[in-house]
Amino acid sequence: MKNILLIGGLLTTLSMADVIGGEVDIGYYNHAPSGWVQYKGDVVDLEKDLKWSDEGDIFLKAYLEHPLPILPNIKLGYNKFGHSGSGEVTKGFSFGGESFGIGTDVDTEFDLKMYDLTLYYEILDNWVNLDLGLNVKYLDGFISVKGTNILTQQLIDEYSEIKTPIPMLYAKAQFDVPSTDLSFLAEGNYVSYDGNTLYDAQLGVRYSFLLGLGLEVGYKAMKIKLNDIDDLSMDSDFTGAYGQLVWDF
Repeated sequence: MKNILLIGGLLTTLSMADVIGGEVDIGYYNHAPSGWVQYKGDVVDLEKDLKWSDEGDIFLKAYLEHPLPILPNIKLGYNKFGHSGSGEVTKGFSFGGESFGIGTDVDTEFDLKMYDLTLYYEILDNWVNLDLGLNVKYLDGFISVKGTNILTQQLIDEYSEIKTPIPMLYAKAQFDVPSTDLSFLAEGNYVSYDGNTLYDAQLGVRYSFLLGLGLEVGYKAMKIKLNDIDDLSMDSDFTGAYGQLVWDF
Protein backbone atom coordinates (compact mmCIF):
# COMPACT_ATOMS: atom_id res chain seq x y z
CA MET A 1 0.00 0.00 0.00
CA LYS A 2 2.82 2.38 0.85
CA ASN A 3 4.47 1.65 -2.49
CA ILE A 4 1.23 2.42 -4.32
CA LEU A 5 0.88 5.75 -2.47
CA LEU A 6 4.52 6.57 -3.18
CA ILE A 7 4.13 5.82 -6.89
CA GLY A 8 0.89 7.81 -6.96
CA GLY A 9 2.56 10.79 -5.31
CA LEU A 10 5.48 10.59 -7.74
CA LEU A 11 3.16 10.49 -10.75
CA THR A 12 1.22 13.46 -9.39
CA THR A 13 4.46 15.41 -8.94
CA LEU A 14 5.59 14.60 -12.47
CA SER A 15 2.19 15.58 -13.83
CA MET A 16 2.37 18.89 -11.97
CA ALA A 17 5.86 19.48 -13.33
CA ASP A 18 4.47 19.18 -16.86
CA VAL A 19 2.08 22.06 -16.30
CA ILE A 20 4.05 24.30 -13.92
CA GLY A 21 5.90 26.89 -15.92
CA GLY A 22 7.20 30.38 -15.87
CA GLU A 23 9.54 32.95 -17.30
CA VAL A 24 12.68 34.78 -16.24
CA ASP A 25 13.72 38.06 -17.89
CA ILE A 26 16.76 40.30 -17.52
CA GLY A 27 16.77 43.57 -19.39
CA TYR A 28 18.33 46.97 -19.88
CA TYR A 29 16.27 50.17 -20.09
CA ASN A 30 17.42 53.53 -21.46
CA HIS A 31 15.34 56.34 -19.92
CA ALA A 32 15.17 60.04 -20.76
CA PRO A 33 13.76 62.33 -18.03
CA SER A 34 11.26 65.16 -18.31
CA GLY A 35 9.15 67.05 -15.78
CA TRP A 36 9.71 68.61 -12.39
CA VAL A 37 10.12 68.02 -8.67
CA GLN A 38 9.32 70.20 -5.65
CA TYR A 39 10.51 69.73 -2.07
CA LYS A 40 9.88 72.53 0.45
CA GLY A 41 10.58 75.15 -2.17
CA ASP A 42 10.29 75.93 -5.86
CA VAL A 43 9.23 73.78 -8.76
CA VAL A 44 12.55 72.52 -10.15
CA ASP A 45 13.01 71.29 -13.71
CA LEU A 46 14.73 67.91 -13.94
CA GLU A 47 16.79 68.72 -17.03
CA LYS A 48 17.42 72.47 -16.80
CA ASP A 49 17.89 72.83 -13.04
CA LEU A 50 18.98 69.39 -11.83
CA LYS A 51 21.01 68.69 -14.99
CA TRP A 52 19.60 65.20 -15.52
CA SER A 53 20.07 63.51 -18.88
CA ASP A 54 19.57 60.04 -20.40
CA GLU A 55 20.61 57.10 -18.24
CA GLY A 56 20.37 53.32 -18.44
CA ASP A 57 19.57 50.69 -15.81
CA ILE A 58 18.82 47.00 -15.49
CA PHE A 59 15.55 45.31 -14.57
CA LEU A 60 14.63 41.75 -13.60
CA LYS A 61 11.32 39.89 -13.80
CA ALA A 62 10.25 36.36 -12.88
CA TYR A 63 6.88 34.70 -13.44
CA LEU A 64 5.64 31.45 -11.87
CA GLU A 65 2.48 29.83 -13.23
CA HIS A 66 0.80 26.73 -11.79
CA PRO A 67 -2.22 24.54 -12.61
CA LEU A 68 -4.31 25.36 -9.53
CA PRO A 69 -7.31 27.39 -10.77
CA ILE A 70 -8.15 29.14 -7.50
CA LEU A 71 -4.71 30.40 -6.55
CA PRO A 72 -3.21 33.29 -8.54
CA ASN A 73 0.05 33.11 -10.42
CA ILE A 74 3.01 35.12 -9.12
CA LYS A 75 5.28 37.68 -10.71
CA LEU A 76 8.29 39.26 -8.98
CA GLY A 77 10.15 42.28 -10.29
CA TYR A 78 13.11 44.50 -9.50
CA ASN A 79 14.06 47.72 -11.25
CA LYS A 80 17.10 49.83 -10.41
CA PHE A 81 16.48 53.34 -11.59
CA GLY A 82 18.50 56.52 -11.29
CA HIS A 83 19.65 59.86 -12.66
CA SER A 84 22.42 62.23 -11.70
CA GLY A 85 23.72 65.57 -12.91
CA SER A 86 26.13 68.38 -12.17
CA GLY A 87 26.62 71.89 -13.44
CA GLU A 88 26.19 75.58 -12.78
CA VAL A 89 22.81 76.97 -11.76
CA THR A 90 21.55 79.40 -14.41
CA LYS A 91 18.22 80.09 -12.71
CA GLY A 92 18.12 80.29 -8.92
CA PHE A 93 15.82 77.89 -7.06
CA SER A 94 15.08 76.61 -3.57
CA PHE A 95 15.01 72.94 -2.60
CA GLY A 96 14.47 71.59 0.89
CA GLY A 97 14.24 75.12 2.27
CA GLU A 98 17.72 76.06 0.98
CA SER A 99 18.47 78.48 -1.86
CA PHE A 100 20.72 77.56 -4.75
CA GLY A 101 21.60 80.86 -6.40
CA ILE A 102 22.75 81.65 -9.91
CA GLY A 103 26.33 80.54 -10.40
CA THR A 104 26.19 77.80 -7.76
CA ASP A 105 27.73 74.49 -8.80
CA VAL A 106 25.32 71.70 -7.95
CA ASP A 107 25.52 67.92 -7.85
CA THR A 108 22.17 66.16 -7.94
CA GLU A 109 21.17 62.53 -7.65
CA PHE A 110 18.00 60.47 -7.96
CA ASP A 111 18.32 56.87 -6.83
CA LEU A 112 15.24 54.68 -6.85
CA LYS A 113 14.79 50.95 -6.38
CA MET A 114 11.41 49.43 -7.23
CA TYR A 115 10.28 46.03 -5.96
CA ASP A 116 7.18 44.41 -7.46
CA LEU A 117 4.91 41.64 -6.23
CA THR A 118 2.10 40.77 -8.60
CA LEU A 119 -0.70 38.22 -8.22
CA TYR A 120 -2.51 37.54 -11.48
CA TYR A 121 -4.77 35.13 -13.34
CA GLU A 122 -4.58 33.90 -16.93
CA ILE A 123 -7.81 34.99 -18.60
CA LEU A 124 -6.77 33.75 -22.05
CA ASP A 125 -4.08 31.18 -22.78
CA ASN A 126 -3.72 30.42 -26.48
CA TRP A 127 -2.12 32.27 -29.38
CA VAL A 128 -3.75 35.27 -27.70
CA ASN A 129 -2.76 35.53 -24.02
CA LEU A 130 -4.23 37.86 -21.42
CA ASP A 131 -3.24 38.18 -17.75
CA LEU A 132 -5.00 40.42 -15.21
CA GLY A 133 -4.16 41.00 -11.57
CA LEU A 134 -3.03 43.23 -8.75
CA ASN A 135 0.45 44.59 -8.13
CA VAL A 136 2.15 46.11 -5.09
CA LYS A 137 5.12 48.28 -6.02
CA TYR A 138 7.47 49.37 -3.24
CA LEU A 139 9.46 52.53 -3.96
CA ASP A 140 12.72 52.95 -2.05
CA GLY A 141 14.91 55.89 -2.98
CA PHE A 142 15.92 59.52 -2.57
CA ILE A 143 16.55 62.81 -4.35
CA SER A 144 19.51 64.93 -3.24
CA VAL A 145 20.81 68.35 -4.25
CA LYS A 146 24.27 69.47 -3.14
CA GLY A 147 26.00 72.79 -3.70
CA THR A 148 28.23 75.44 -2.15
CA ASN A 149 26.89 78.79 -0.99
CA ILE A 150 28.65 81.47 -3.06
CA LEU A 151 28.83 83.96 -0.17
CA THR A 152 29.62 81.73 2.83
CA GLN A 153 31.30 78.85 0.97
CA GLN A 154 29.30 76.48 3.17
CA LEU A 155 28.13 73.15 1.76
CA ILE A 156 24.39 72.88 1.12
CA ASP A 157 23.11 69.30 1.12
CA GLU A 158 19.36 68.73 0.88
CA TYR A 159 17.83 65.28 0.74
CA SER A 160 14.31 63.84 0.37
CA GLU A 161 13.47 60.15 0.78
CA ILE A 162 10.85 58.16 -1.08
CA LYS A 163 9.75 55.04 0.79
CA THR A 164 6.23 53.89 0.10
CA PRO A 165 4.24 50.85 -1.09
CA ILE A 166 1.76 51.53 -3.89
CA PRO A 167 -1.03 49.10 -4.90
CA MET A 168 -1.66 49.02 -8.65
CA LEU A 169 -3.66 47.26 -11.34
CA TYR A 170 -1.75 44.86 -13.60
CA ALA A 171 -2.35 43.63 -17.15
CA LYS A 172 -0.35 41.78 -19.79
CA ALA A 173 -1.35 40.84 -23.32
CA GLN A 174 0.64 38.69 -25.74
CA PHE A 175 -0.15 37.89 -29.35
CA ASP A 176 1.77 34.95 -30.82
CA VAL A 177 1.91 35.20 -34.61
CA PRO A 178 0.76 31.79 -35.94
CA SER A 179 3.39 29.61 -37.65
CA THR A 180 6.22 31.94 -36.60
CA ASP A 181 8.50 32.51 -33.59
CA LEU A 182 7.38 36.14 -33.25
CA SER A 183 5.20 37.60 -30.50
CA PHE A 184 3.91 41.08 -29.78
CA LEU A 185 3.49 42.06 -26.13
CA ALA A 186 2.09 44.84 -23.95
CA GLU A 187 2.47 44.89 -20.17
CA GLY A 188 1.94 47.45 -17.45
CA ASN A 189 0.86 48.59 -14.01
CA TYR A 190 -1.34 51.61 -13.30
CA VAL A 191 -2.89 53.53 -10.40
CA SER A 192 -4.26 57.05 -9.89
CA TYR A 193 -5.71 58.51 -6.68
CA ASP A 194 -5.76 61.82 -4.73
CA GLY A 195 -3.66 63.61 -7.32
CA ASN A 196 -1.07 60.83 -7.43
CA THR A 197 -0.48 58.82 -10.59
CA LEU A 198 2.00 56.05 -11.20
CA TYR A 199 2.37 53.76 -14.16
CA ASP A 200 5.00 51.72 -15.92
CA ALA A 201 4.29 50.16 -19.28
CA GLN A 202 6.14 48.52 -22.12
CA LEU A 203 5.38 47.54 -25.71
CA GLY A 204 7.65 45.04 -27.39
CA VAL A 205 8.26 42.37 -29.99
CA ARG A 206 9.82 39.02 -29.08
CA TYR A 207 11.65 36.40 -31.11
CA SER A 208 11.89 32.95 -29.51
CA PHE A 209 14.80 30.58 -30.09
CA LEU A 210 15.30 27.00 -28.93
CA LEU A 211 14.69 25.79 -25.37
CA GLY A 212 12.45 28.74 -24.51
CA LEU A 213 15.20 31.31 -24.94
CA GLY A 214 14.31 34.55 -26.66
CA LEU A 215 15.11 38.19 -27.25
CA GLU A 216 12.67 41.05 -26.78
CA VAL A 217 13.03 44.72 -27.72
CA GLY A 218 10.63 47.63 -27.47
CA TYR A 219 9.65 50.88 -25.80
CA LYS A 220 9.18 51.47 -22.08
CA ALA A 221 7.55 54.39 -20.24
CA MET A 222 7.18 55.28 -16.59
CA LYS A 223 5.36 58.14 -14.88
CA ILE A 224 5.79 59.24 -11.28
CA LYS A 225 3.33 61.90 -10.13
CA LEU A 226 3.32 62.48 -6.39
CA ASN A 227 1.12 65.05 -4.67
CA ASP A 228 2.73 66.31 -1.45
CA ILE A 229 3.89 63.01 0.03
CA ASP A 230 6.13 63.92 2.99
CA ASP A 231 6.49 67.45 1.51
CA LEU A 232 7.59 65.99 -1.84
CA SER A 233 5.70 66.66 -5.06
CA MET A 234 6.77 65.36 -8.44
CA ASP A 235 5.42 65.10 -11.97
CA SER A 236 8.00 63.28 -14.07
CA ASP A 237 8.13 61.02 -17.10
CA PHE A 238 10.89 58.60 -18.07
CA THR A 239 10.80 57.01 -21.52
CA GLY A 240 13.09 55.08 -23.82
CA ALA A 241 13.99 51.85 -25.56
CA TYR A 242 14.61 48.54 -23.78
CA GLY A 243 15.97 45.13 -24.59
CA GLN A 244 15.74 41.91 -22.59
CA LEU A 245 16.78 38.29 -22.65
CA VAL A 246 13.97 35.83 -21.99
CA TRP A 247 13.83 32.27 -20.73
CA ASP A 248 10.32 30.81 -21.00
CA PHE A 249 10.23 27.41 -19.28
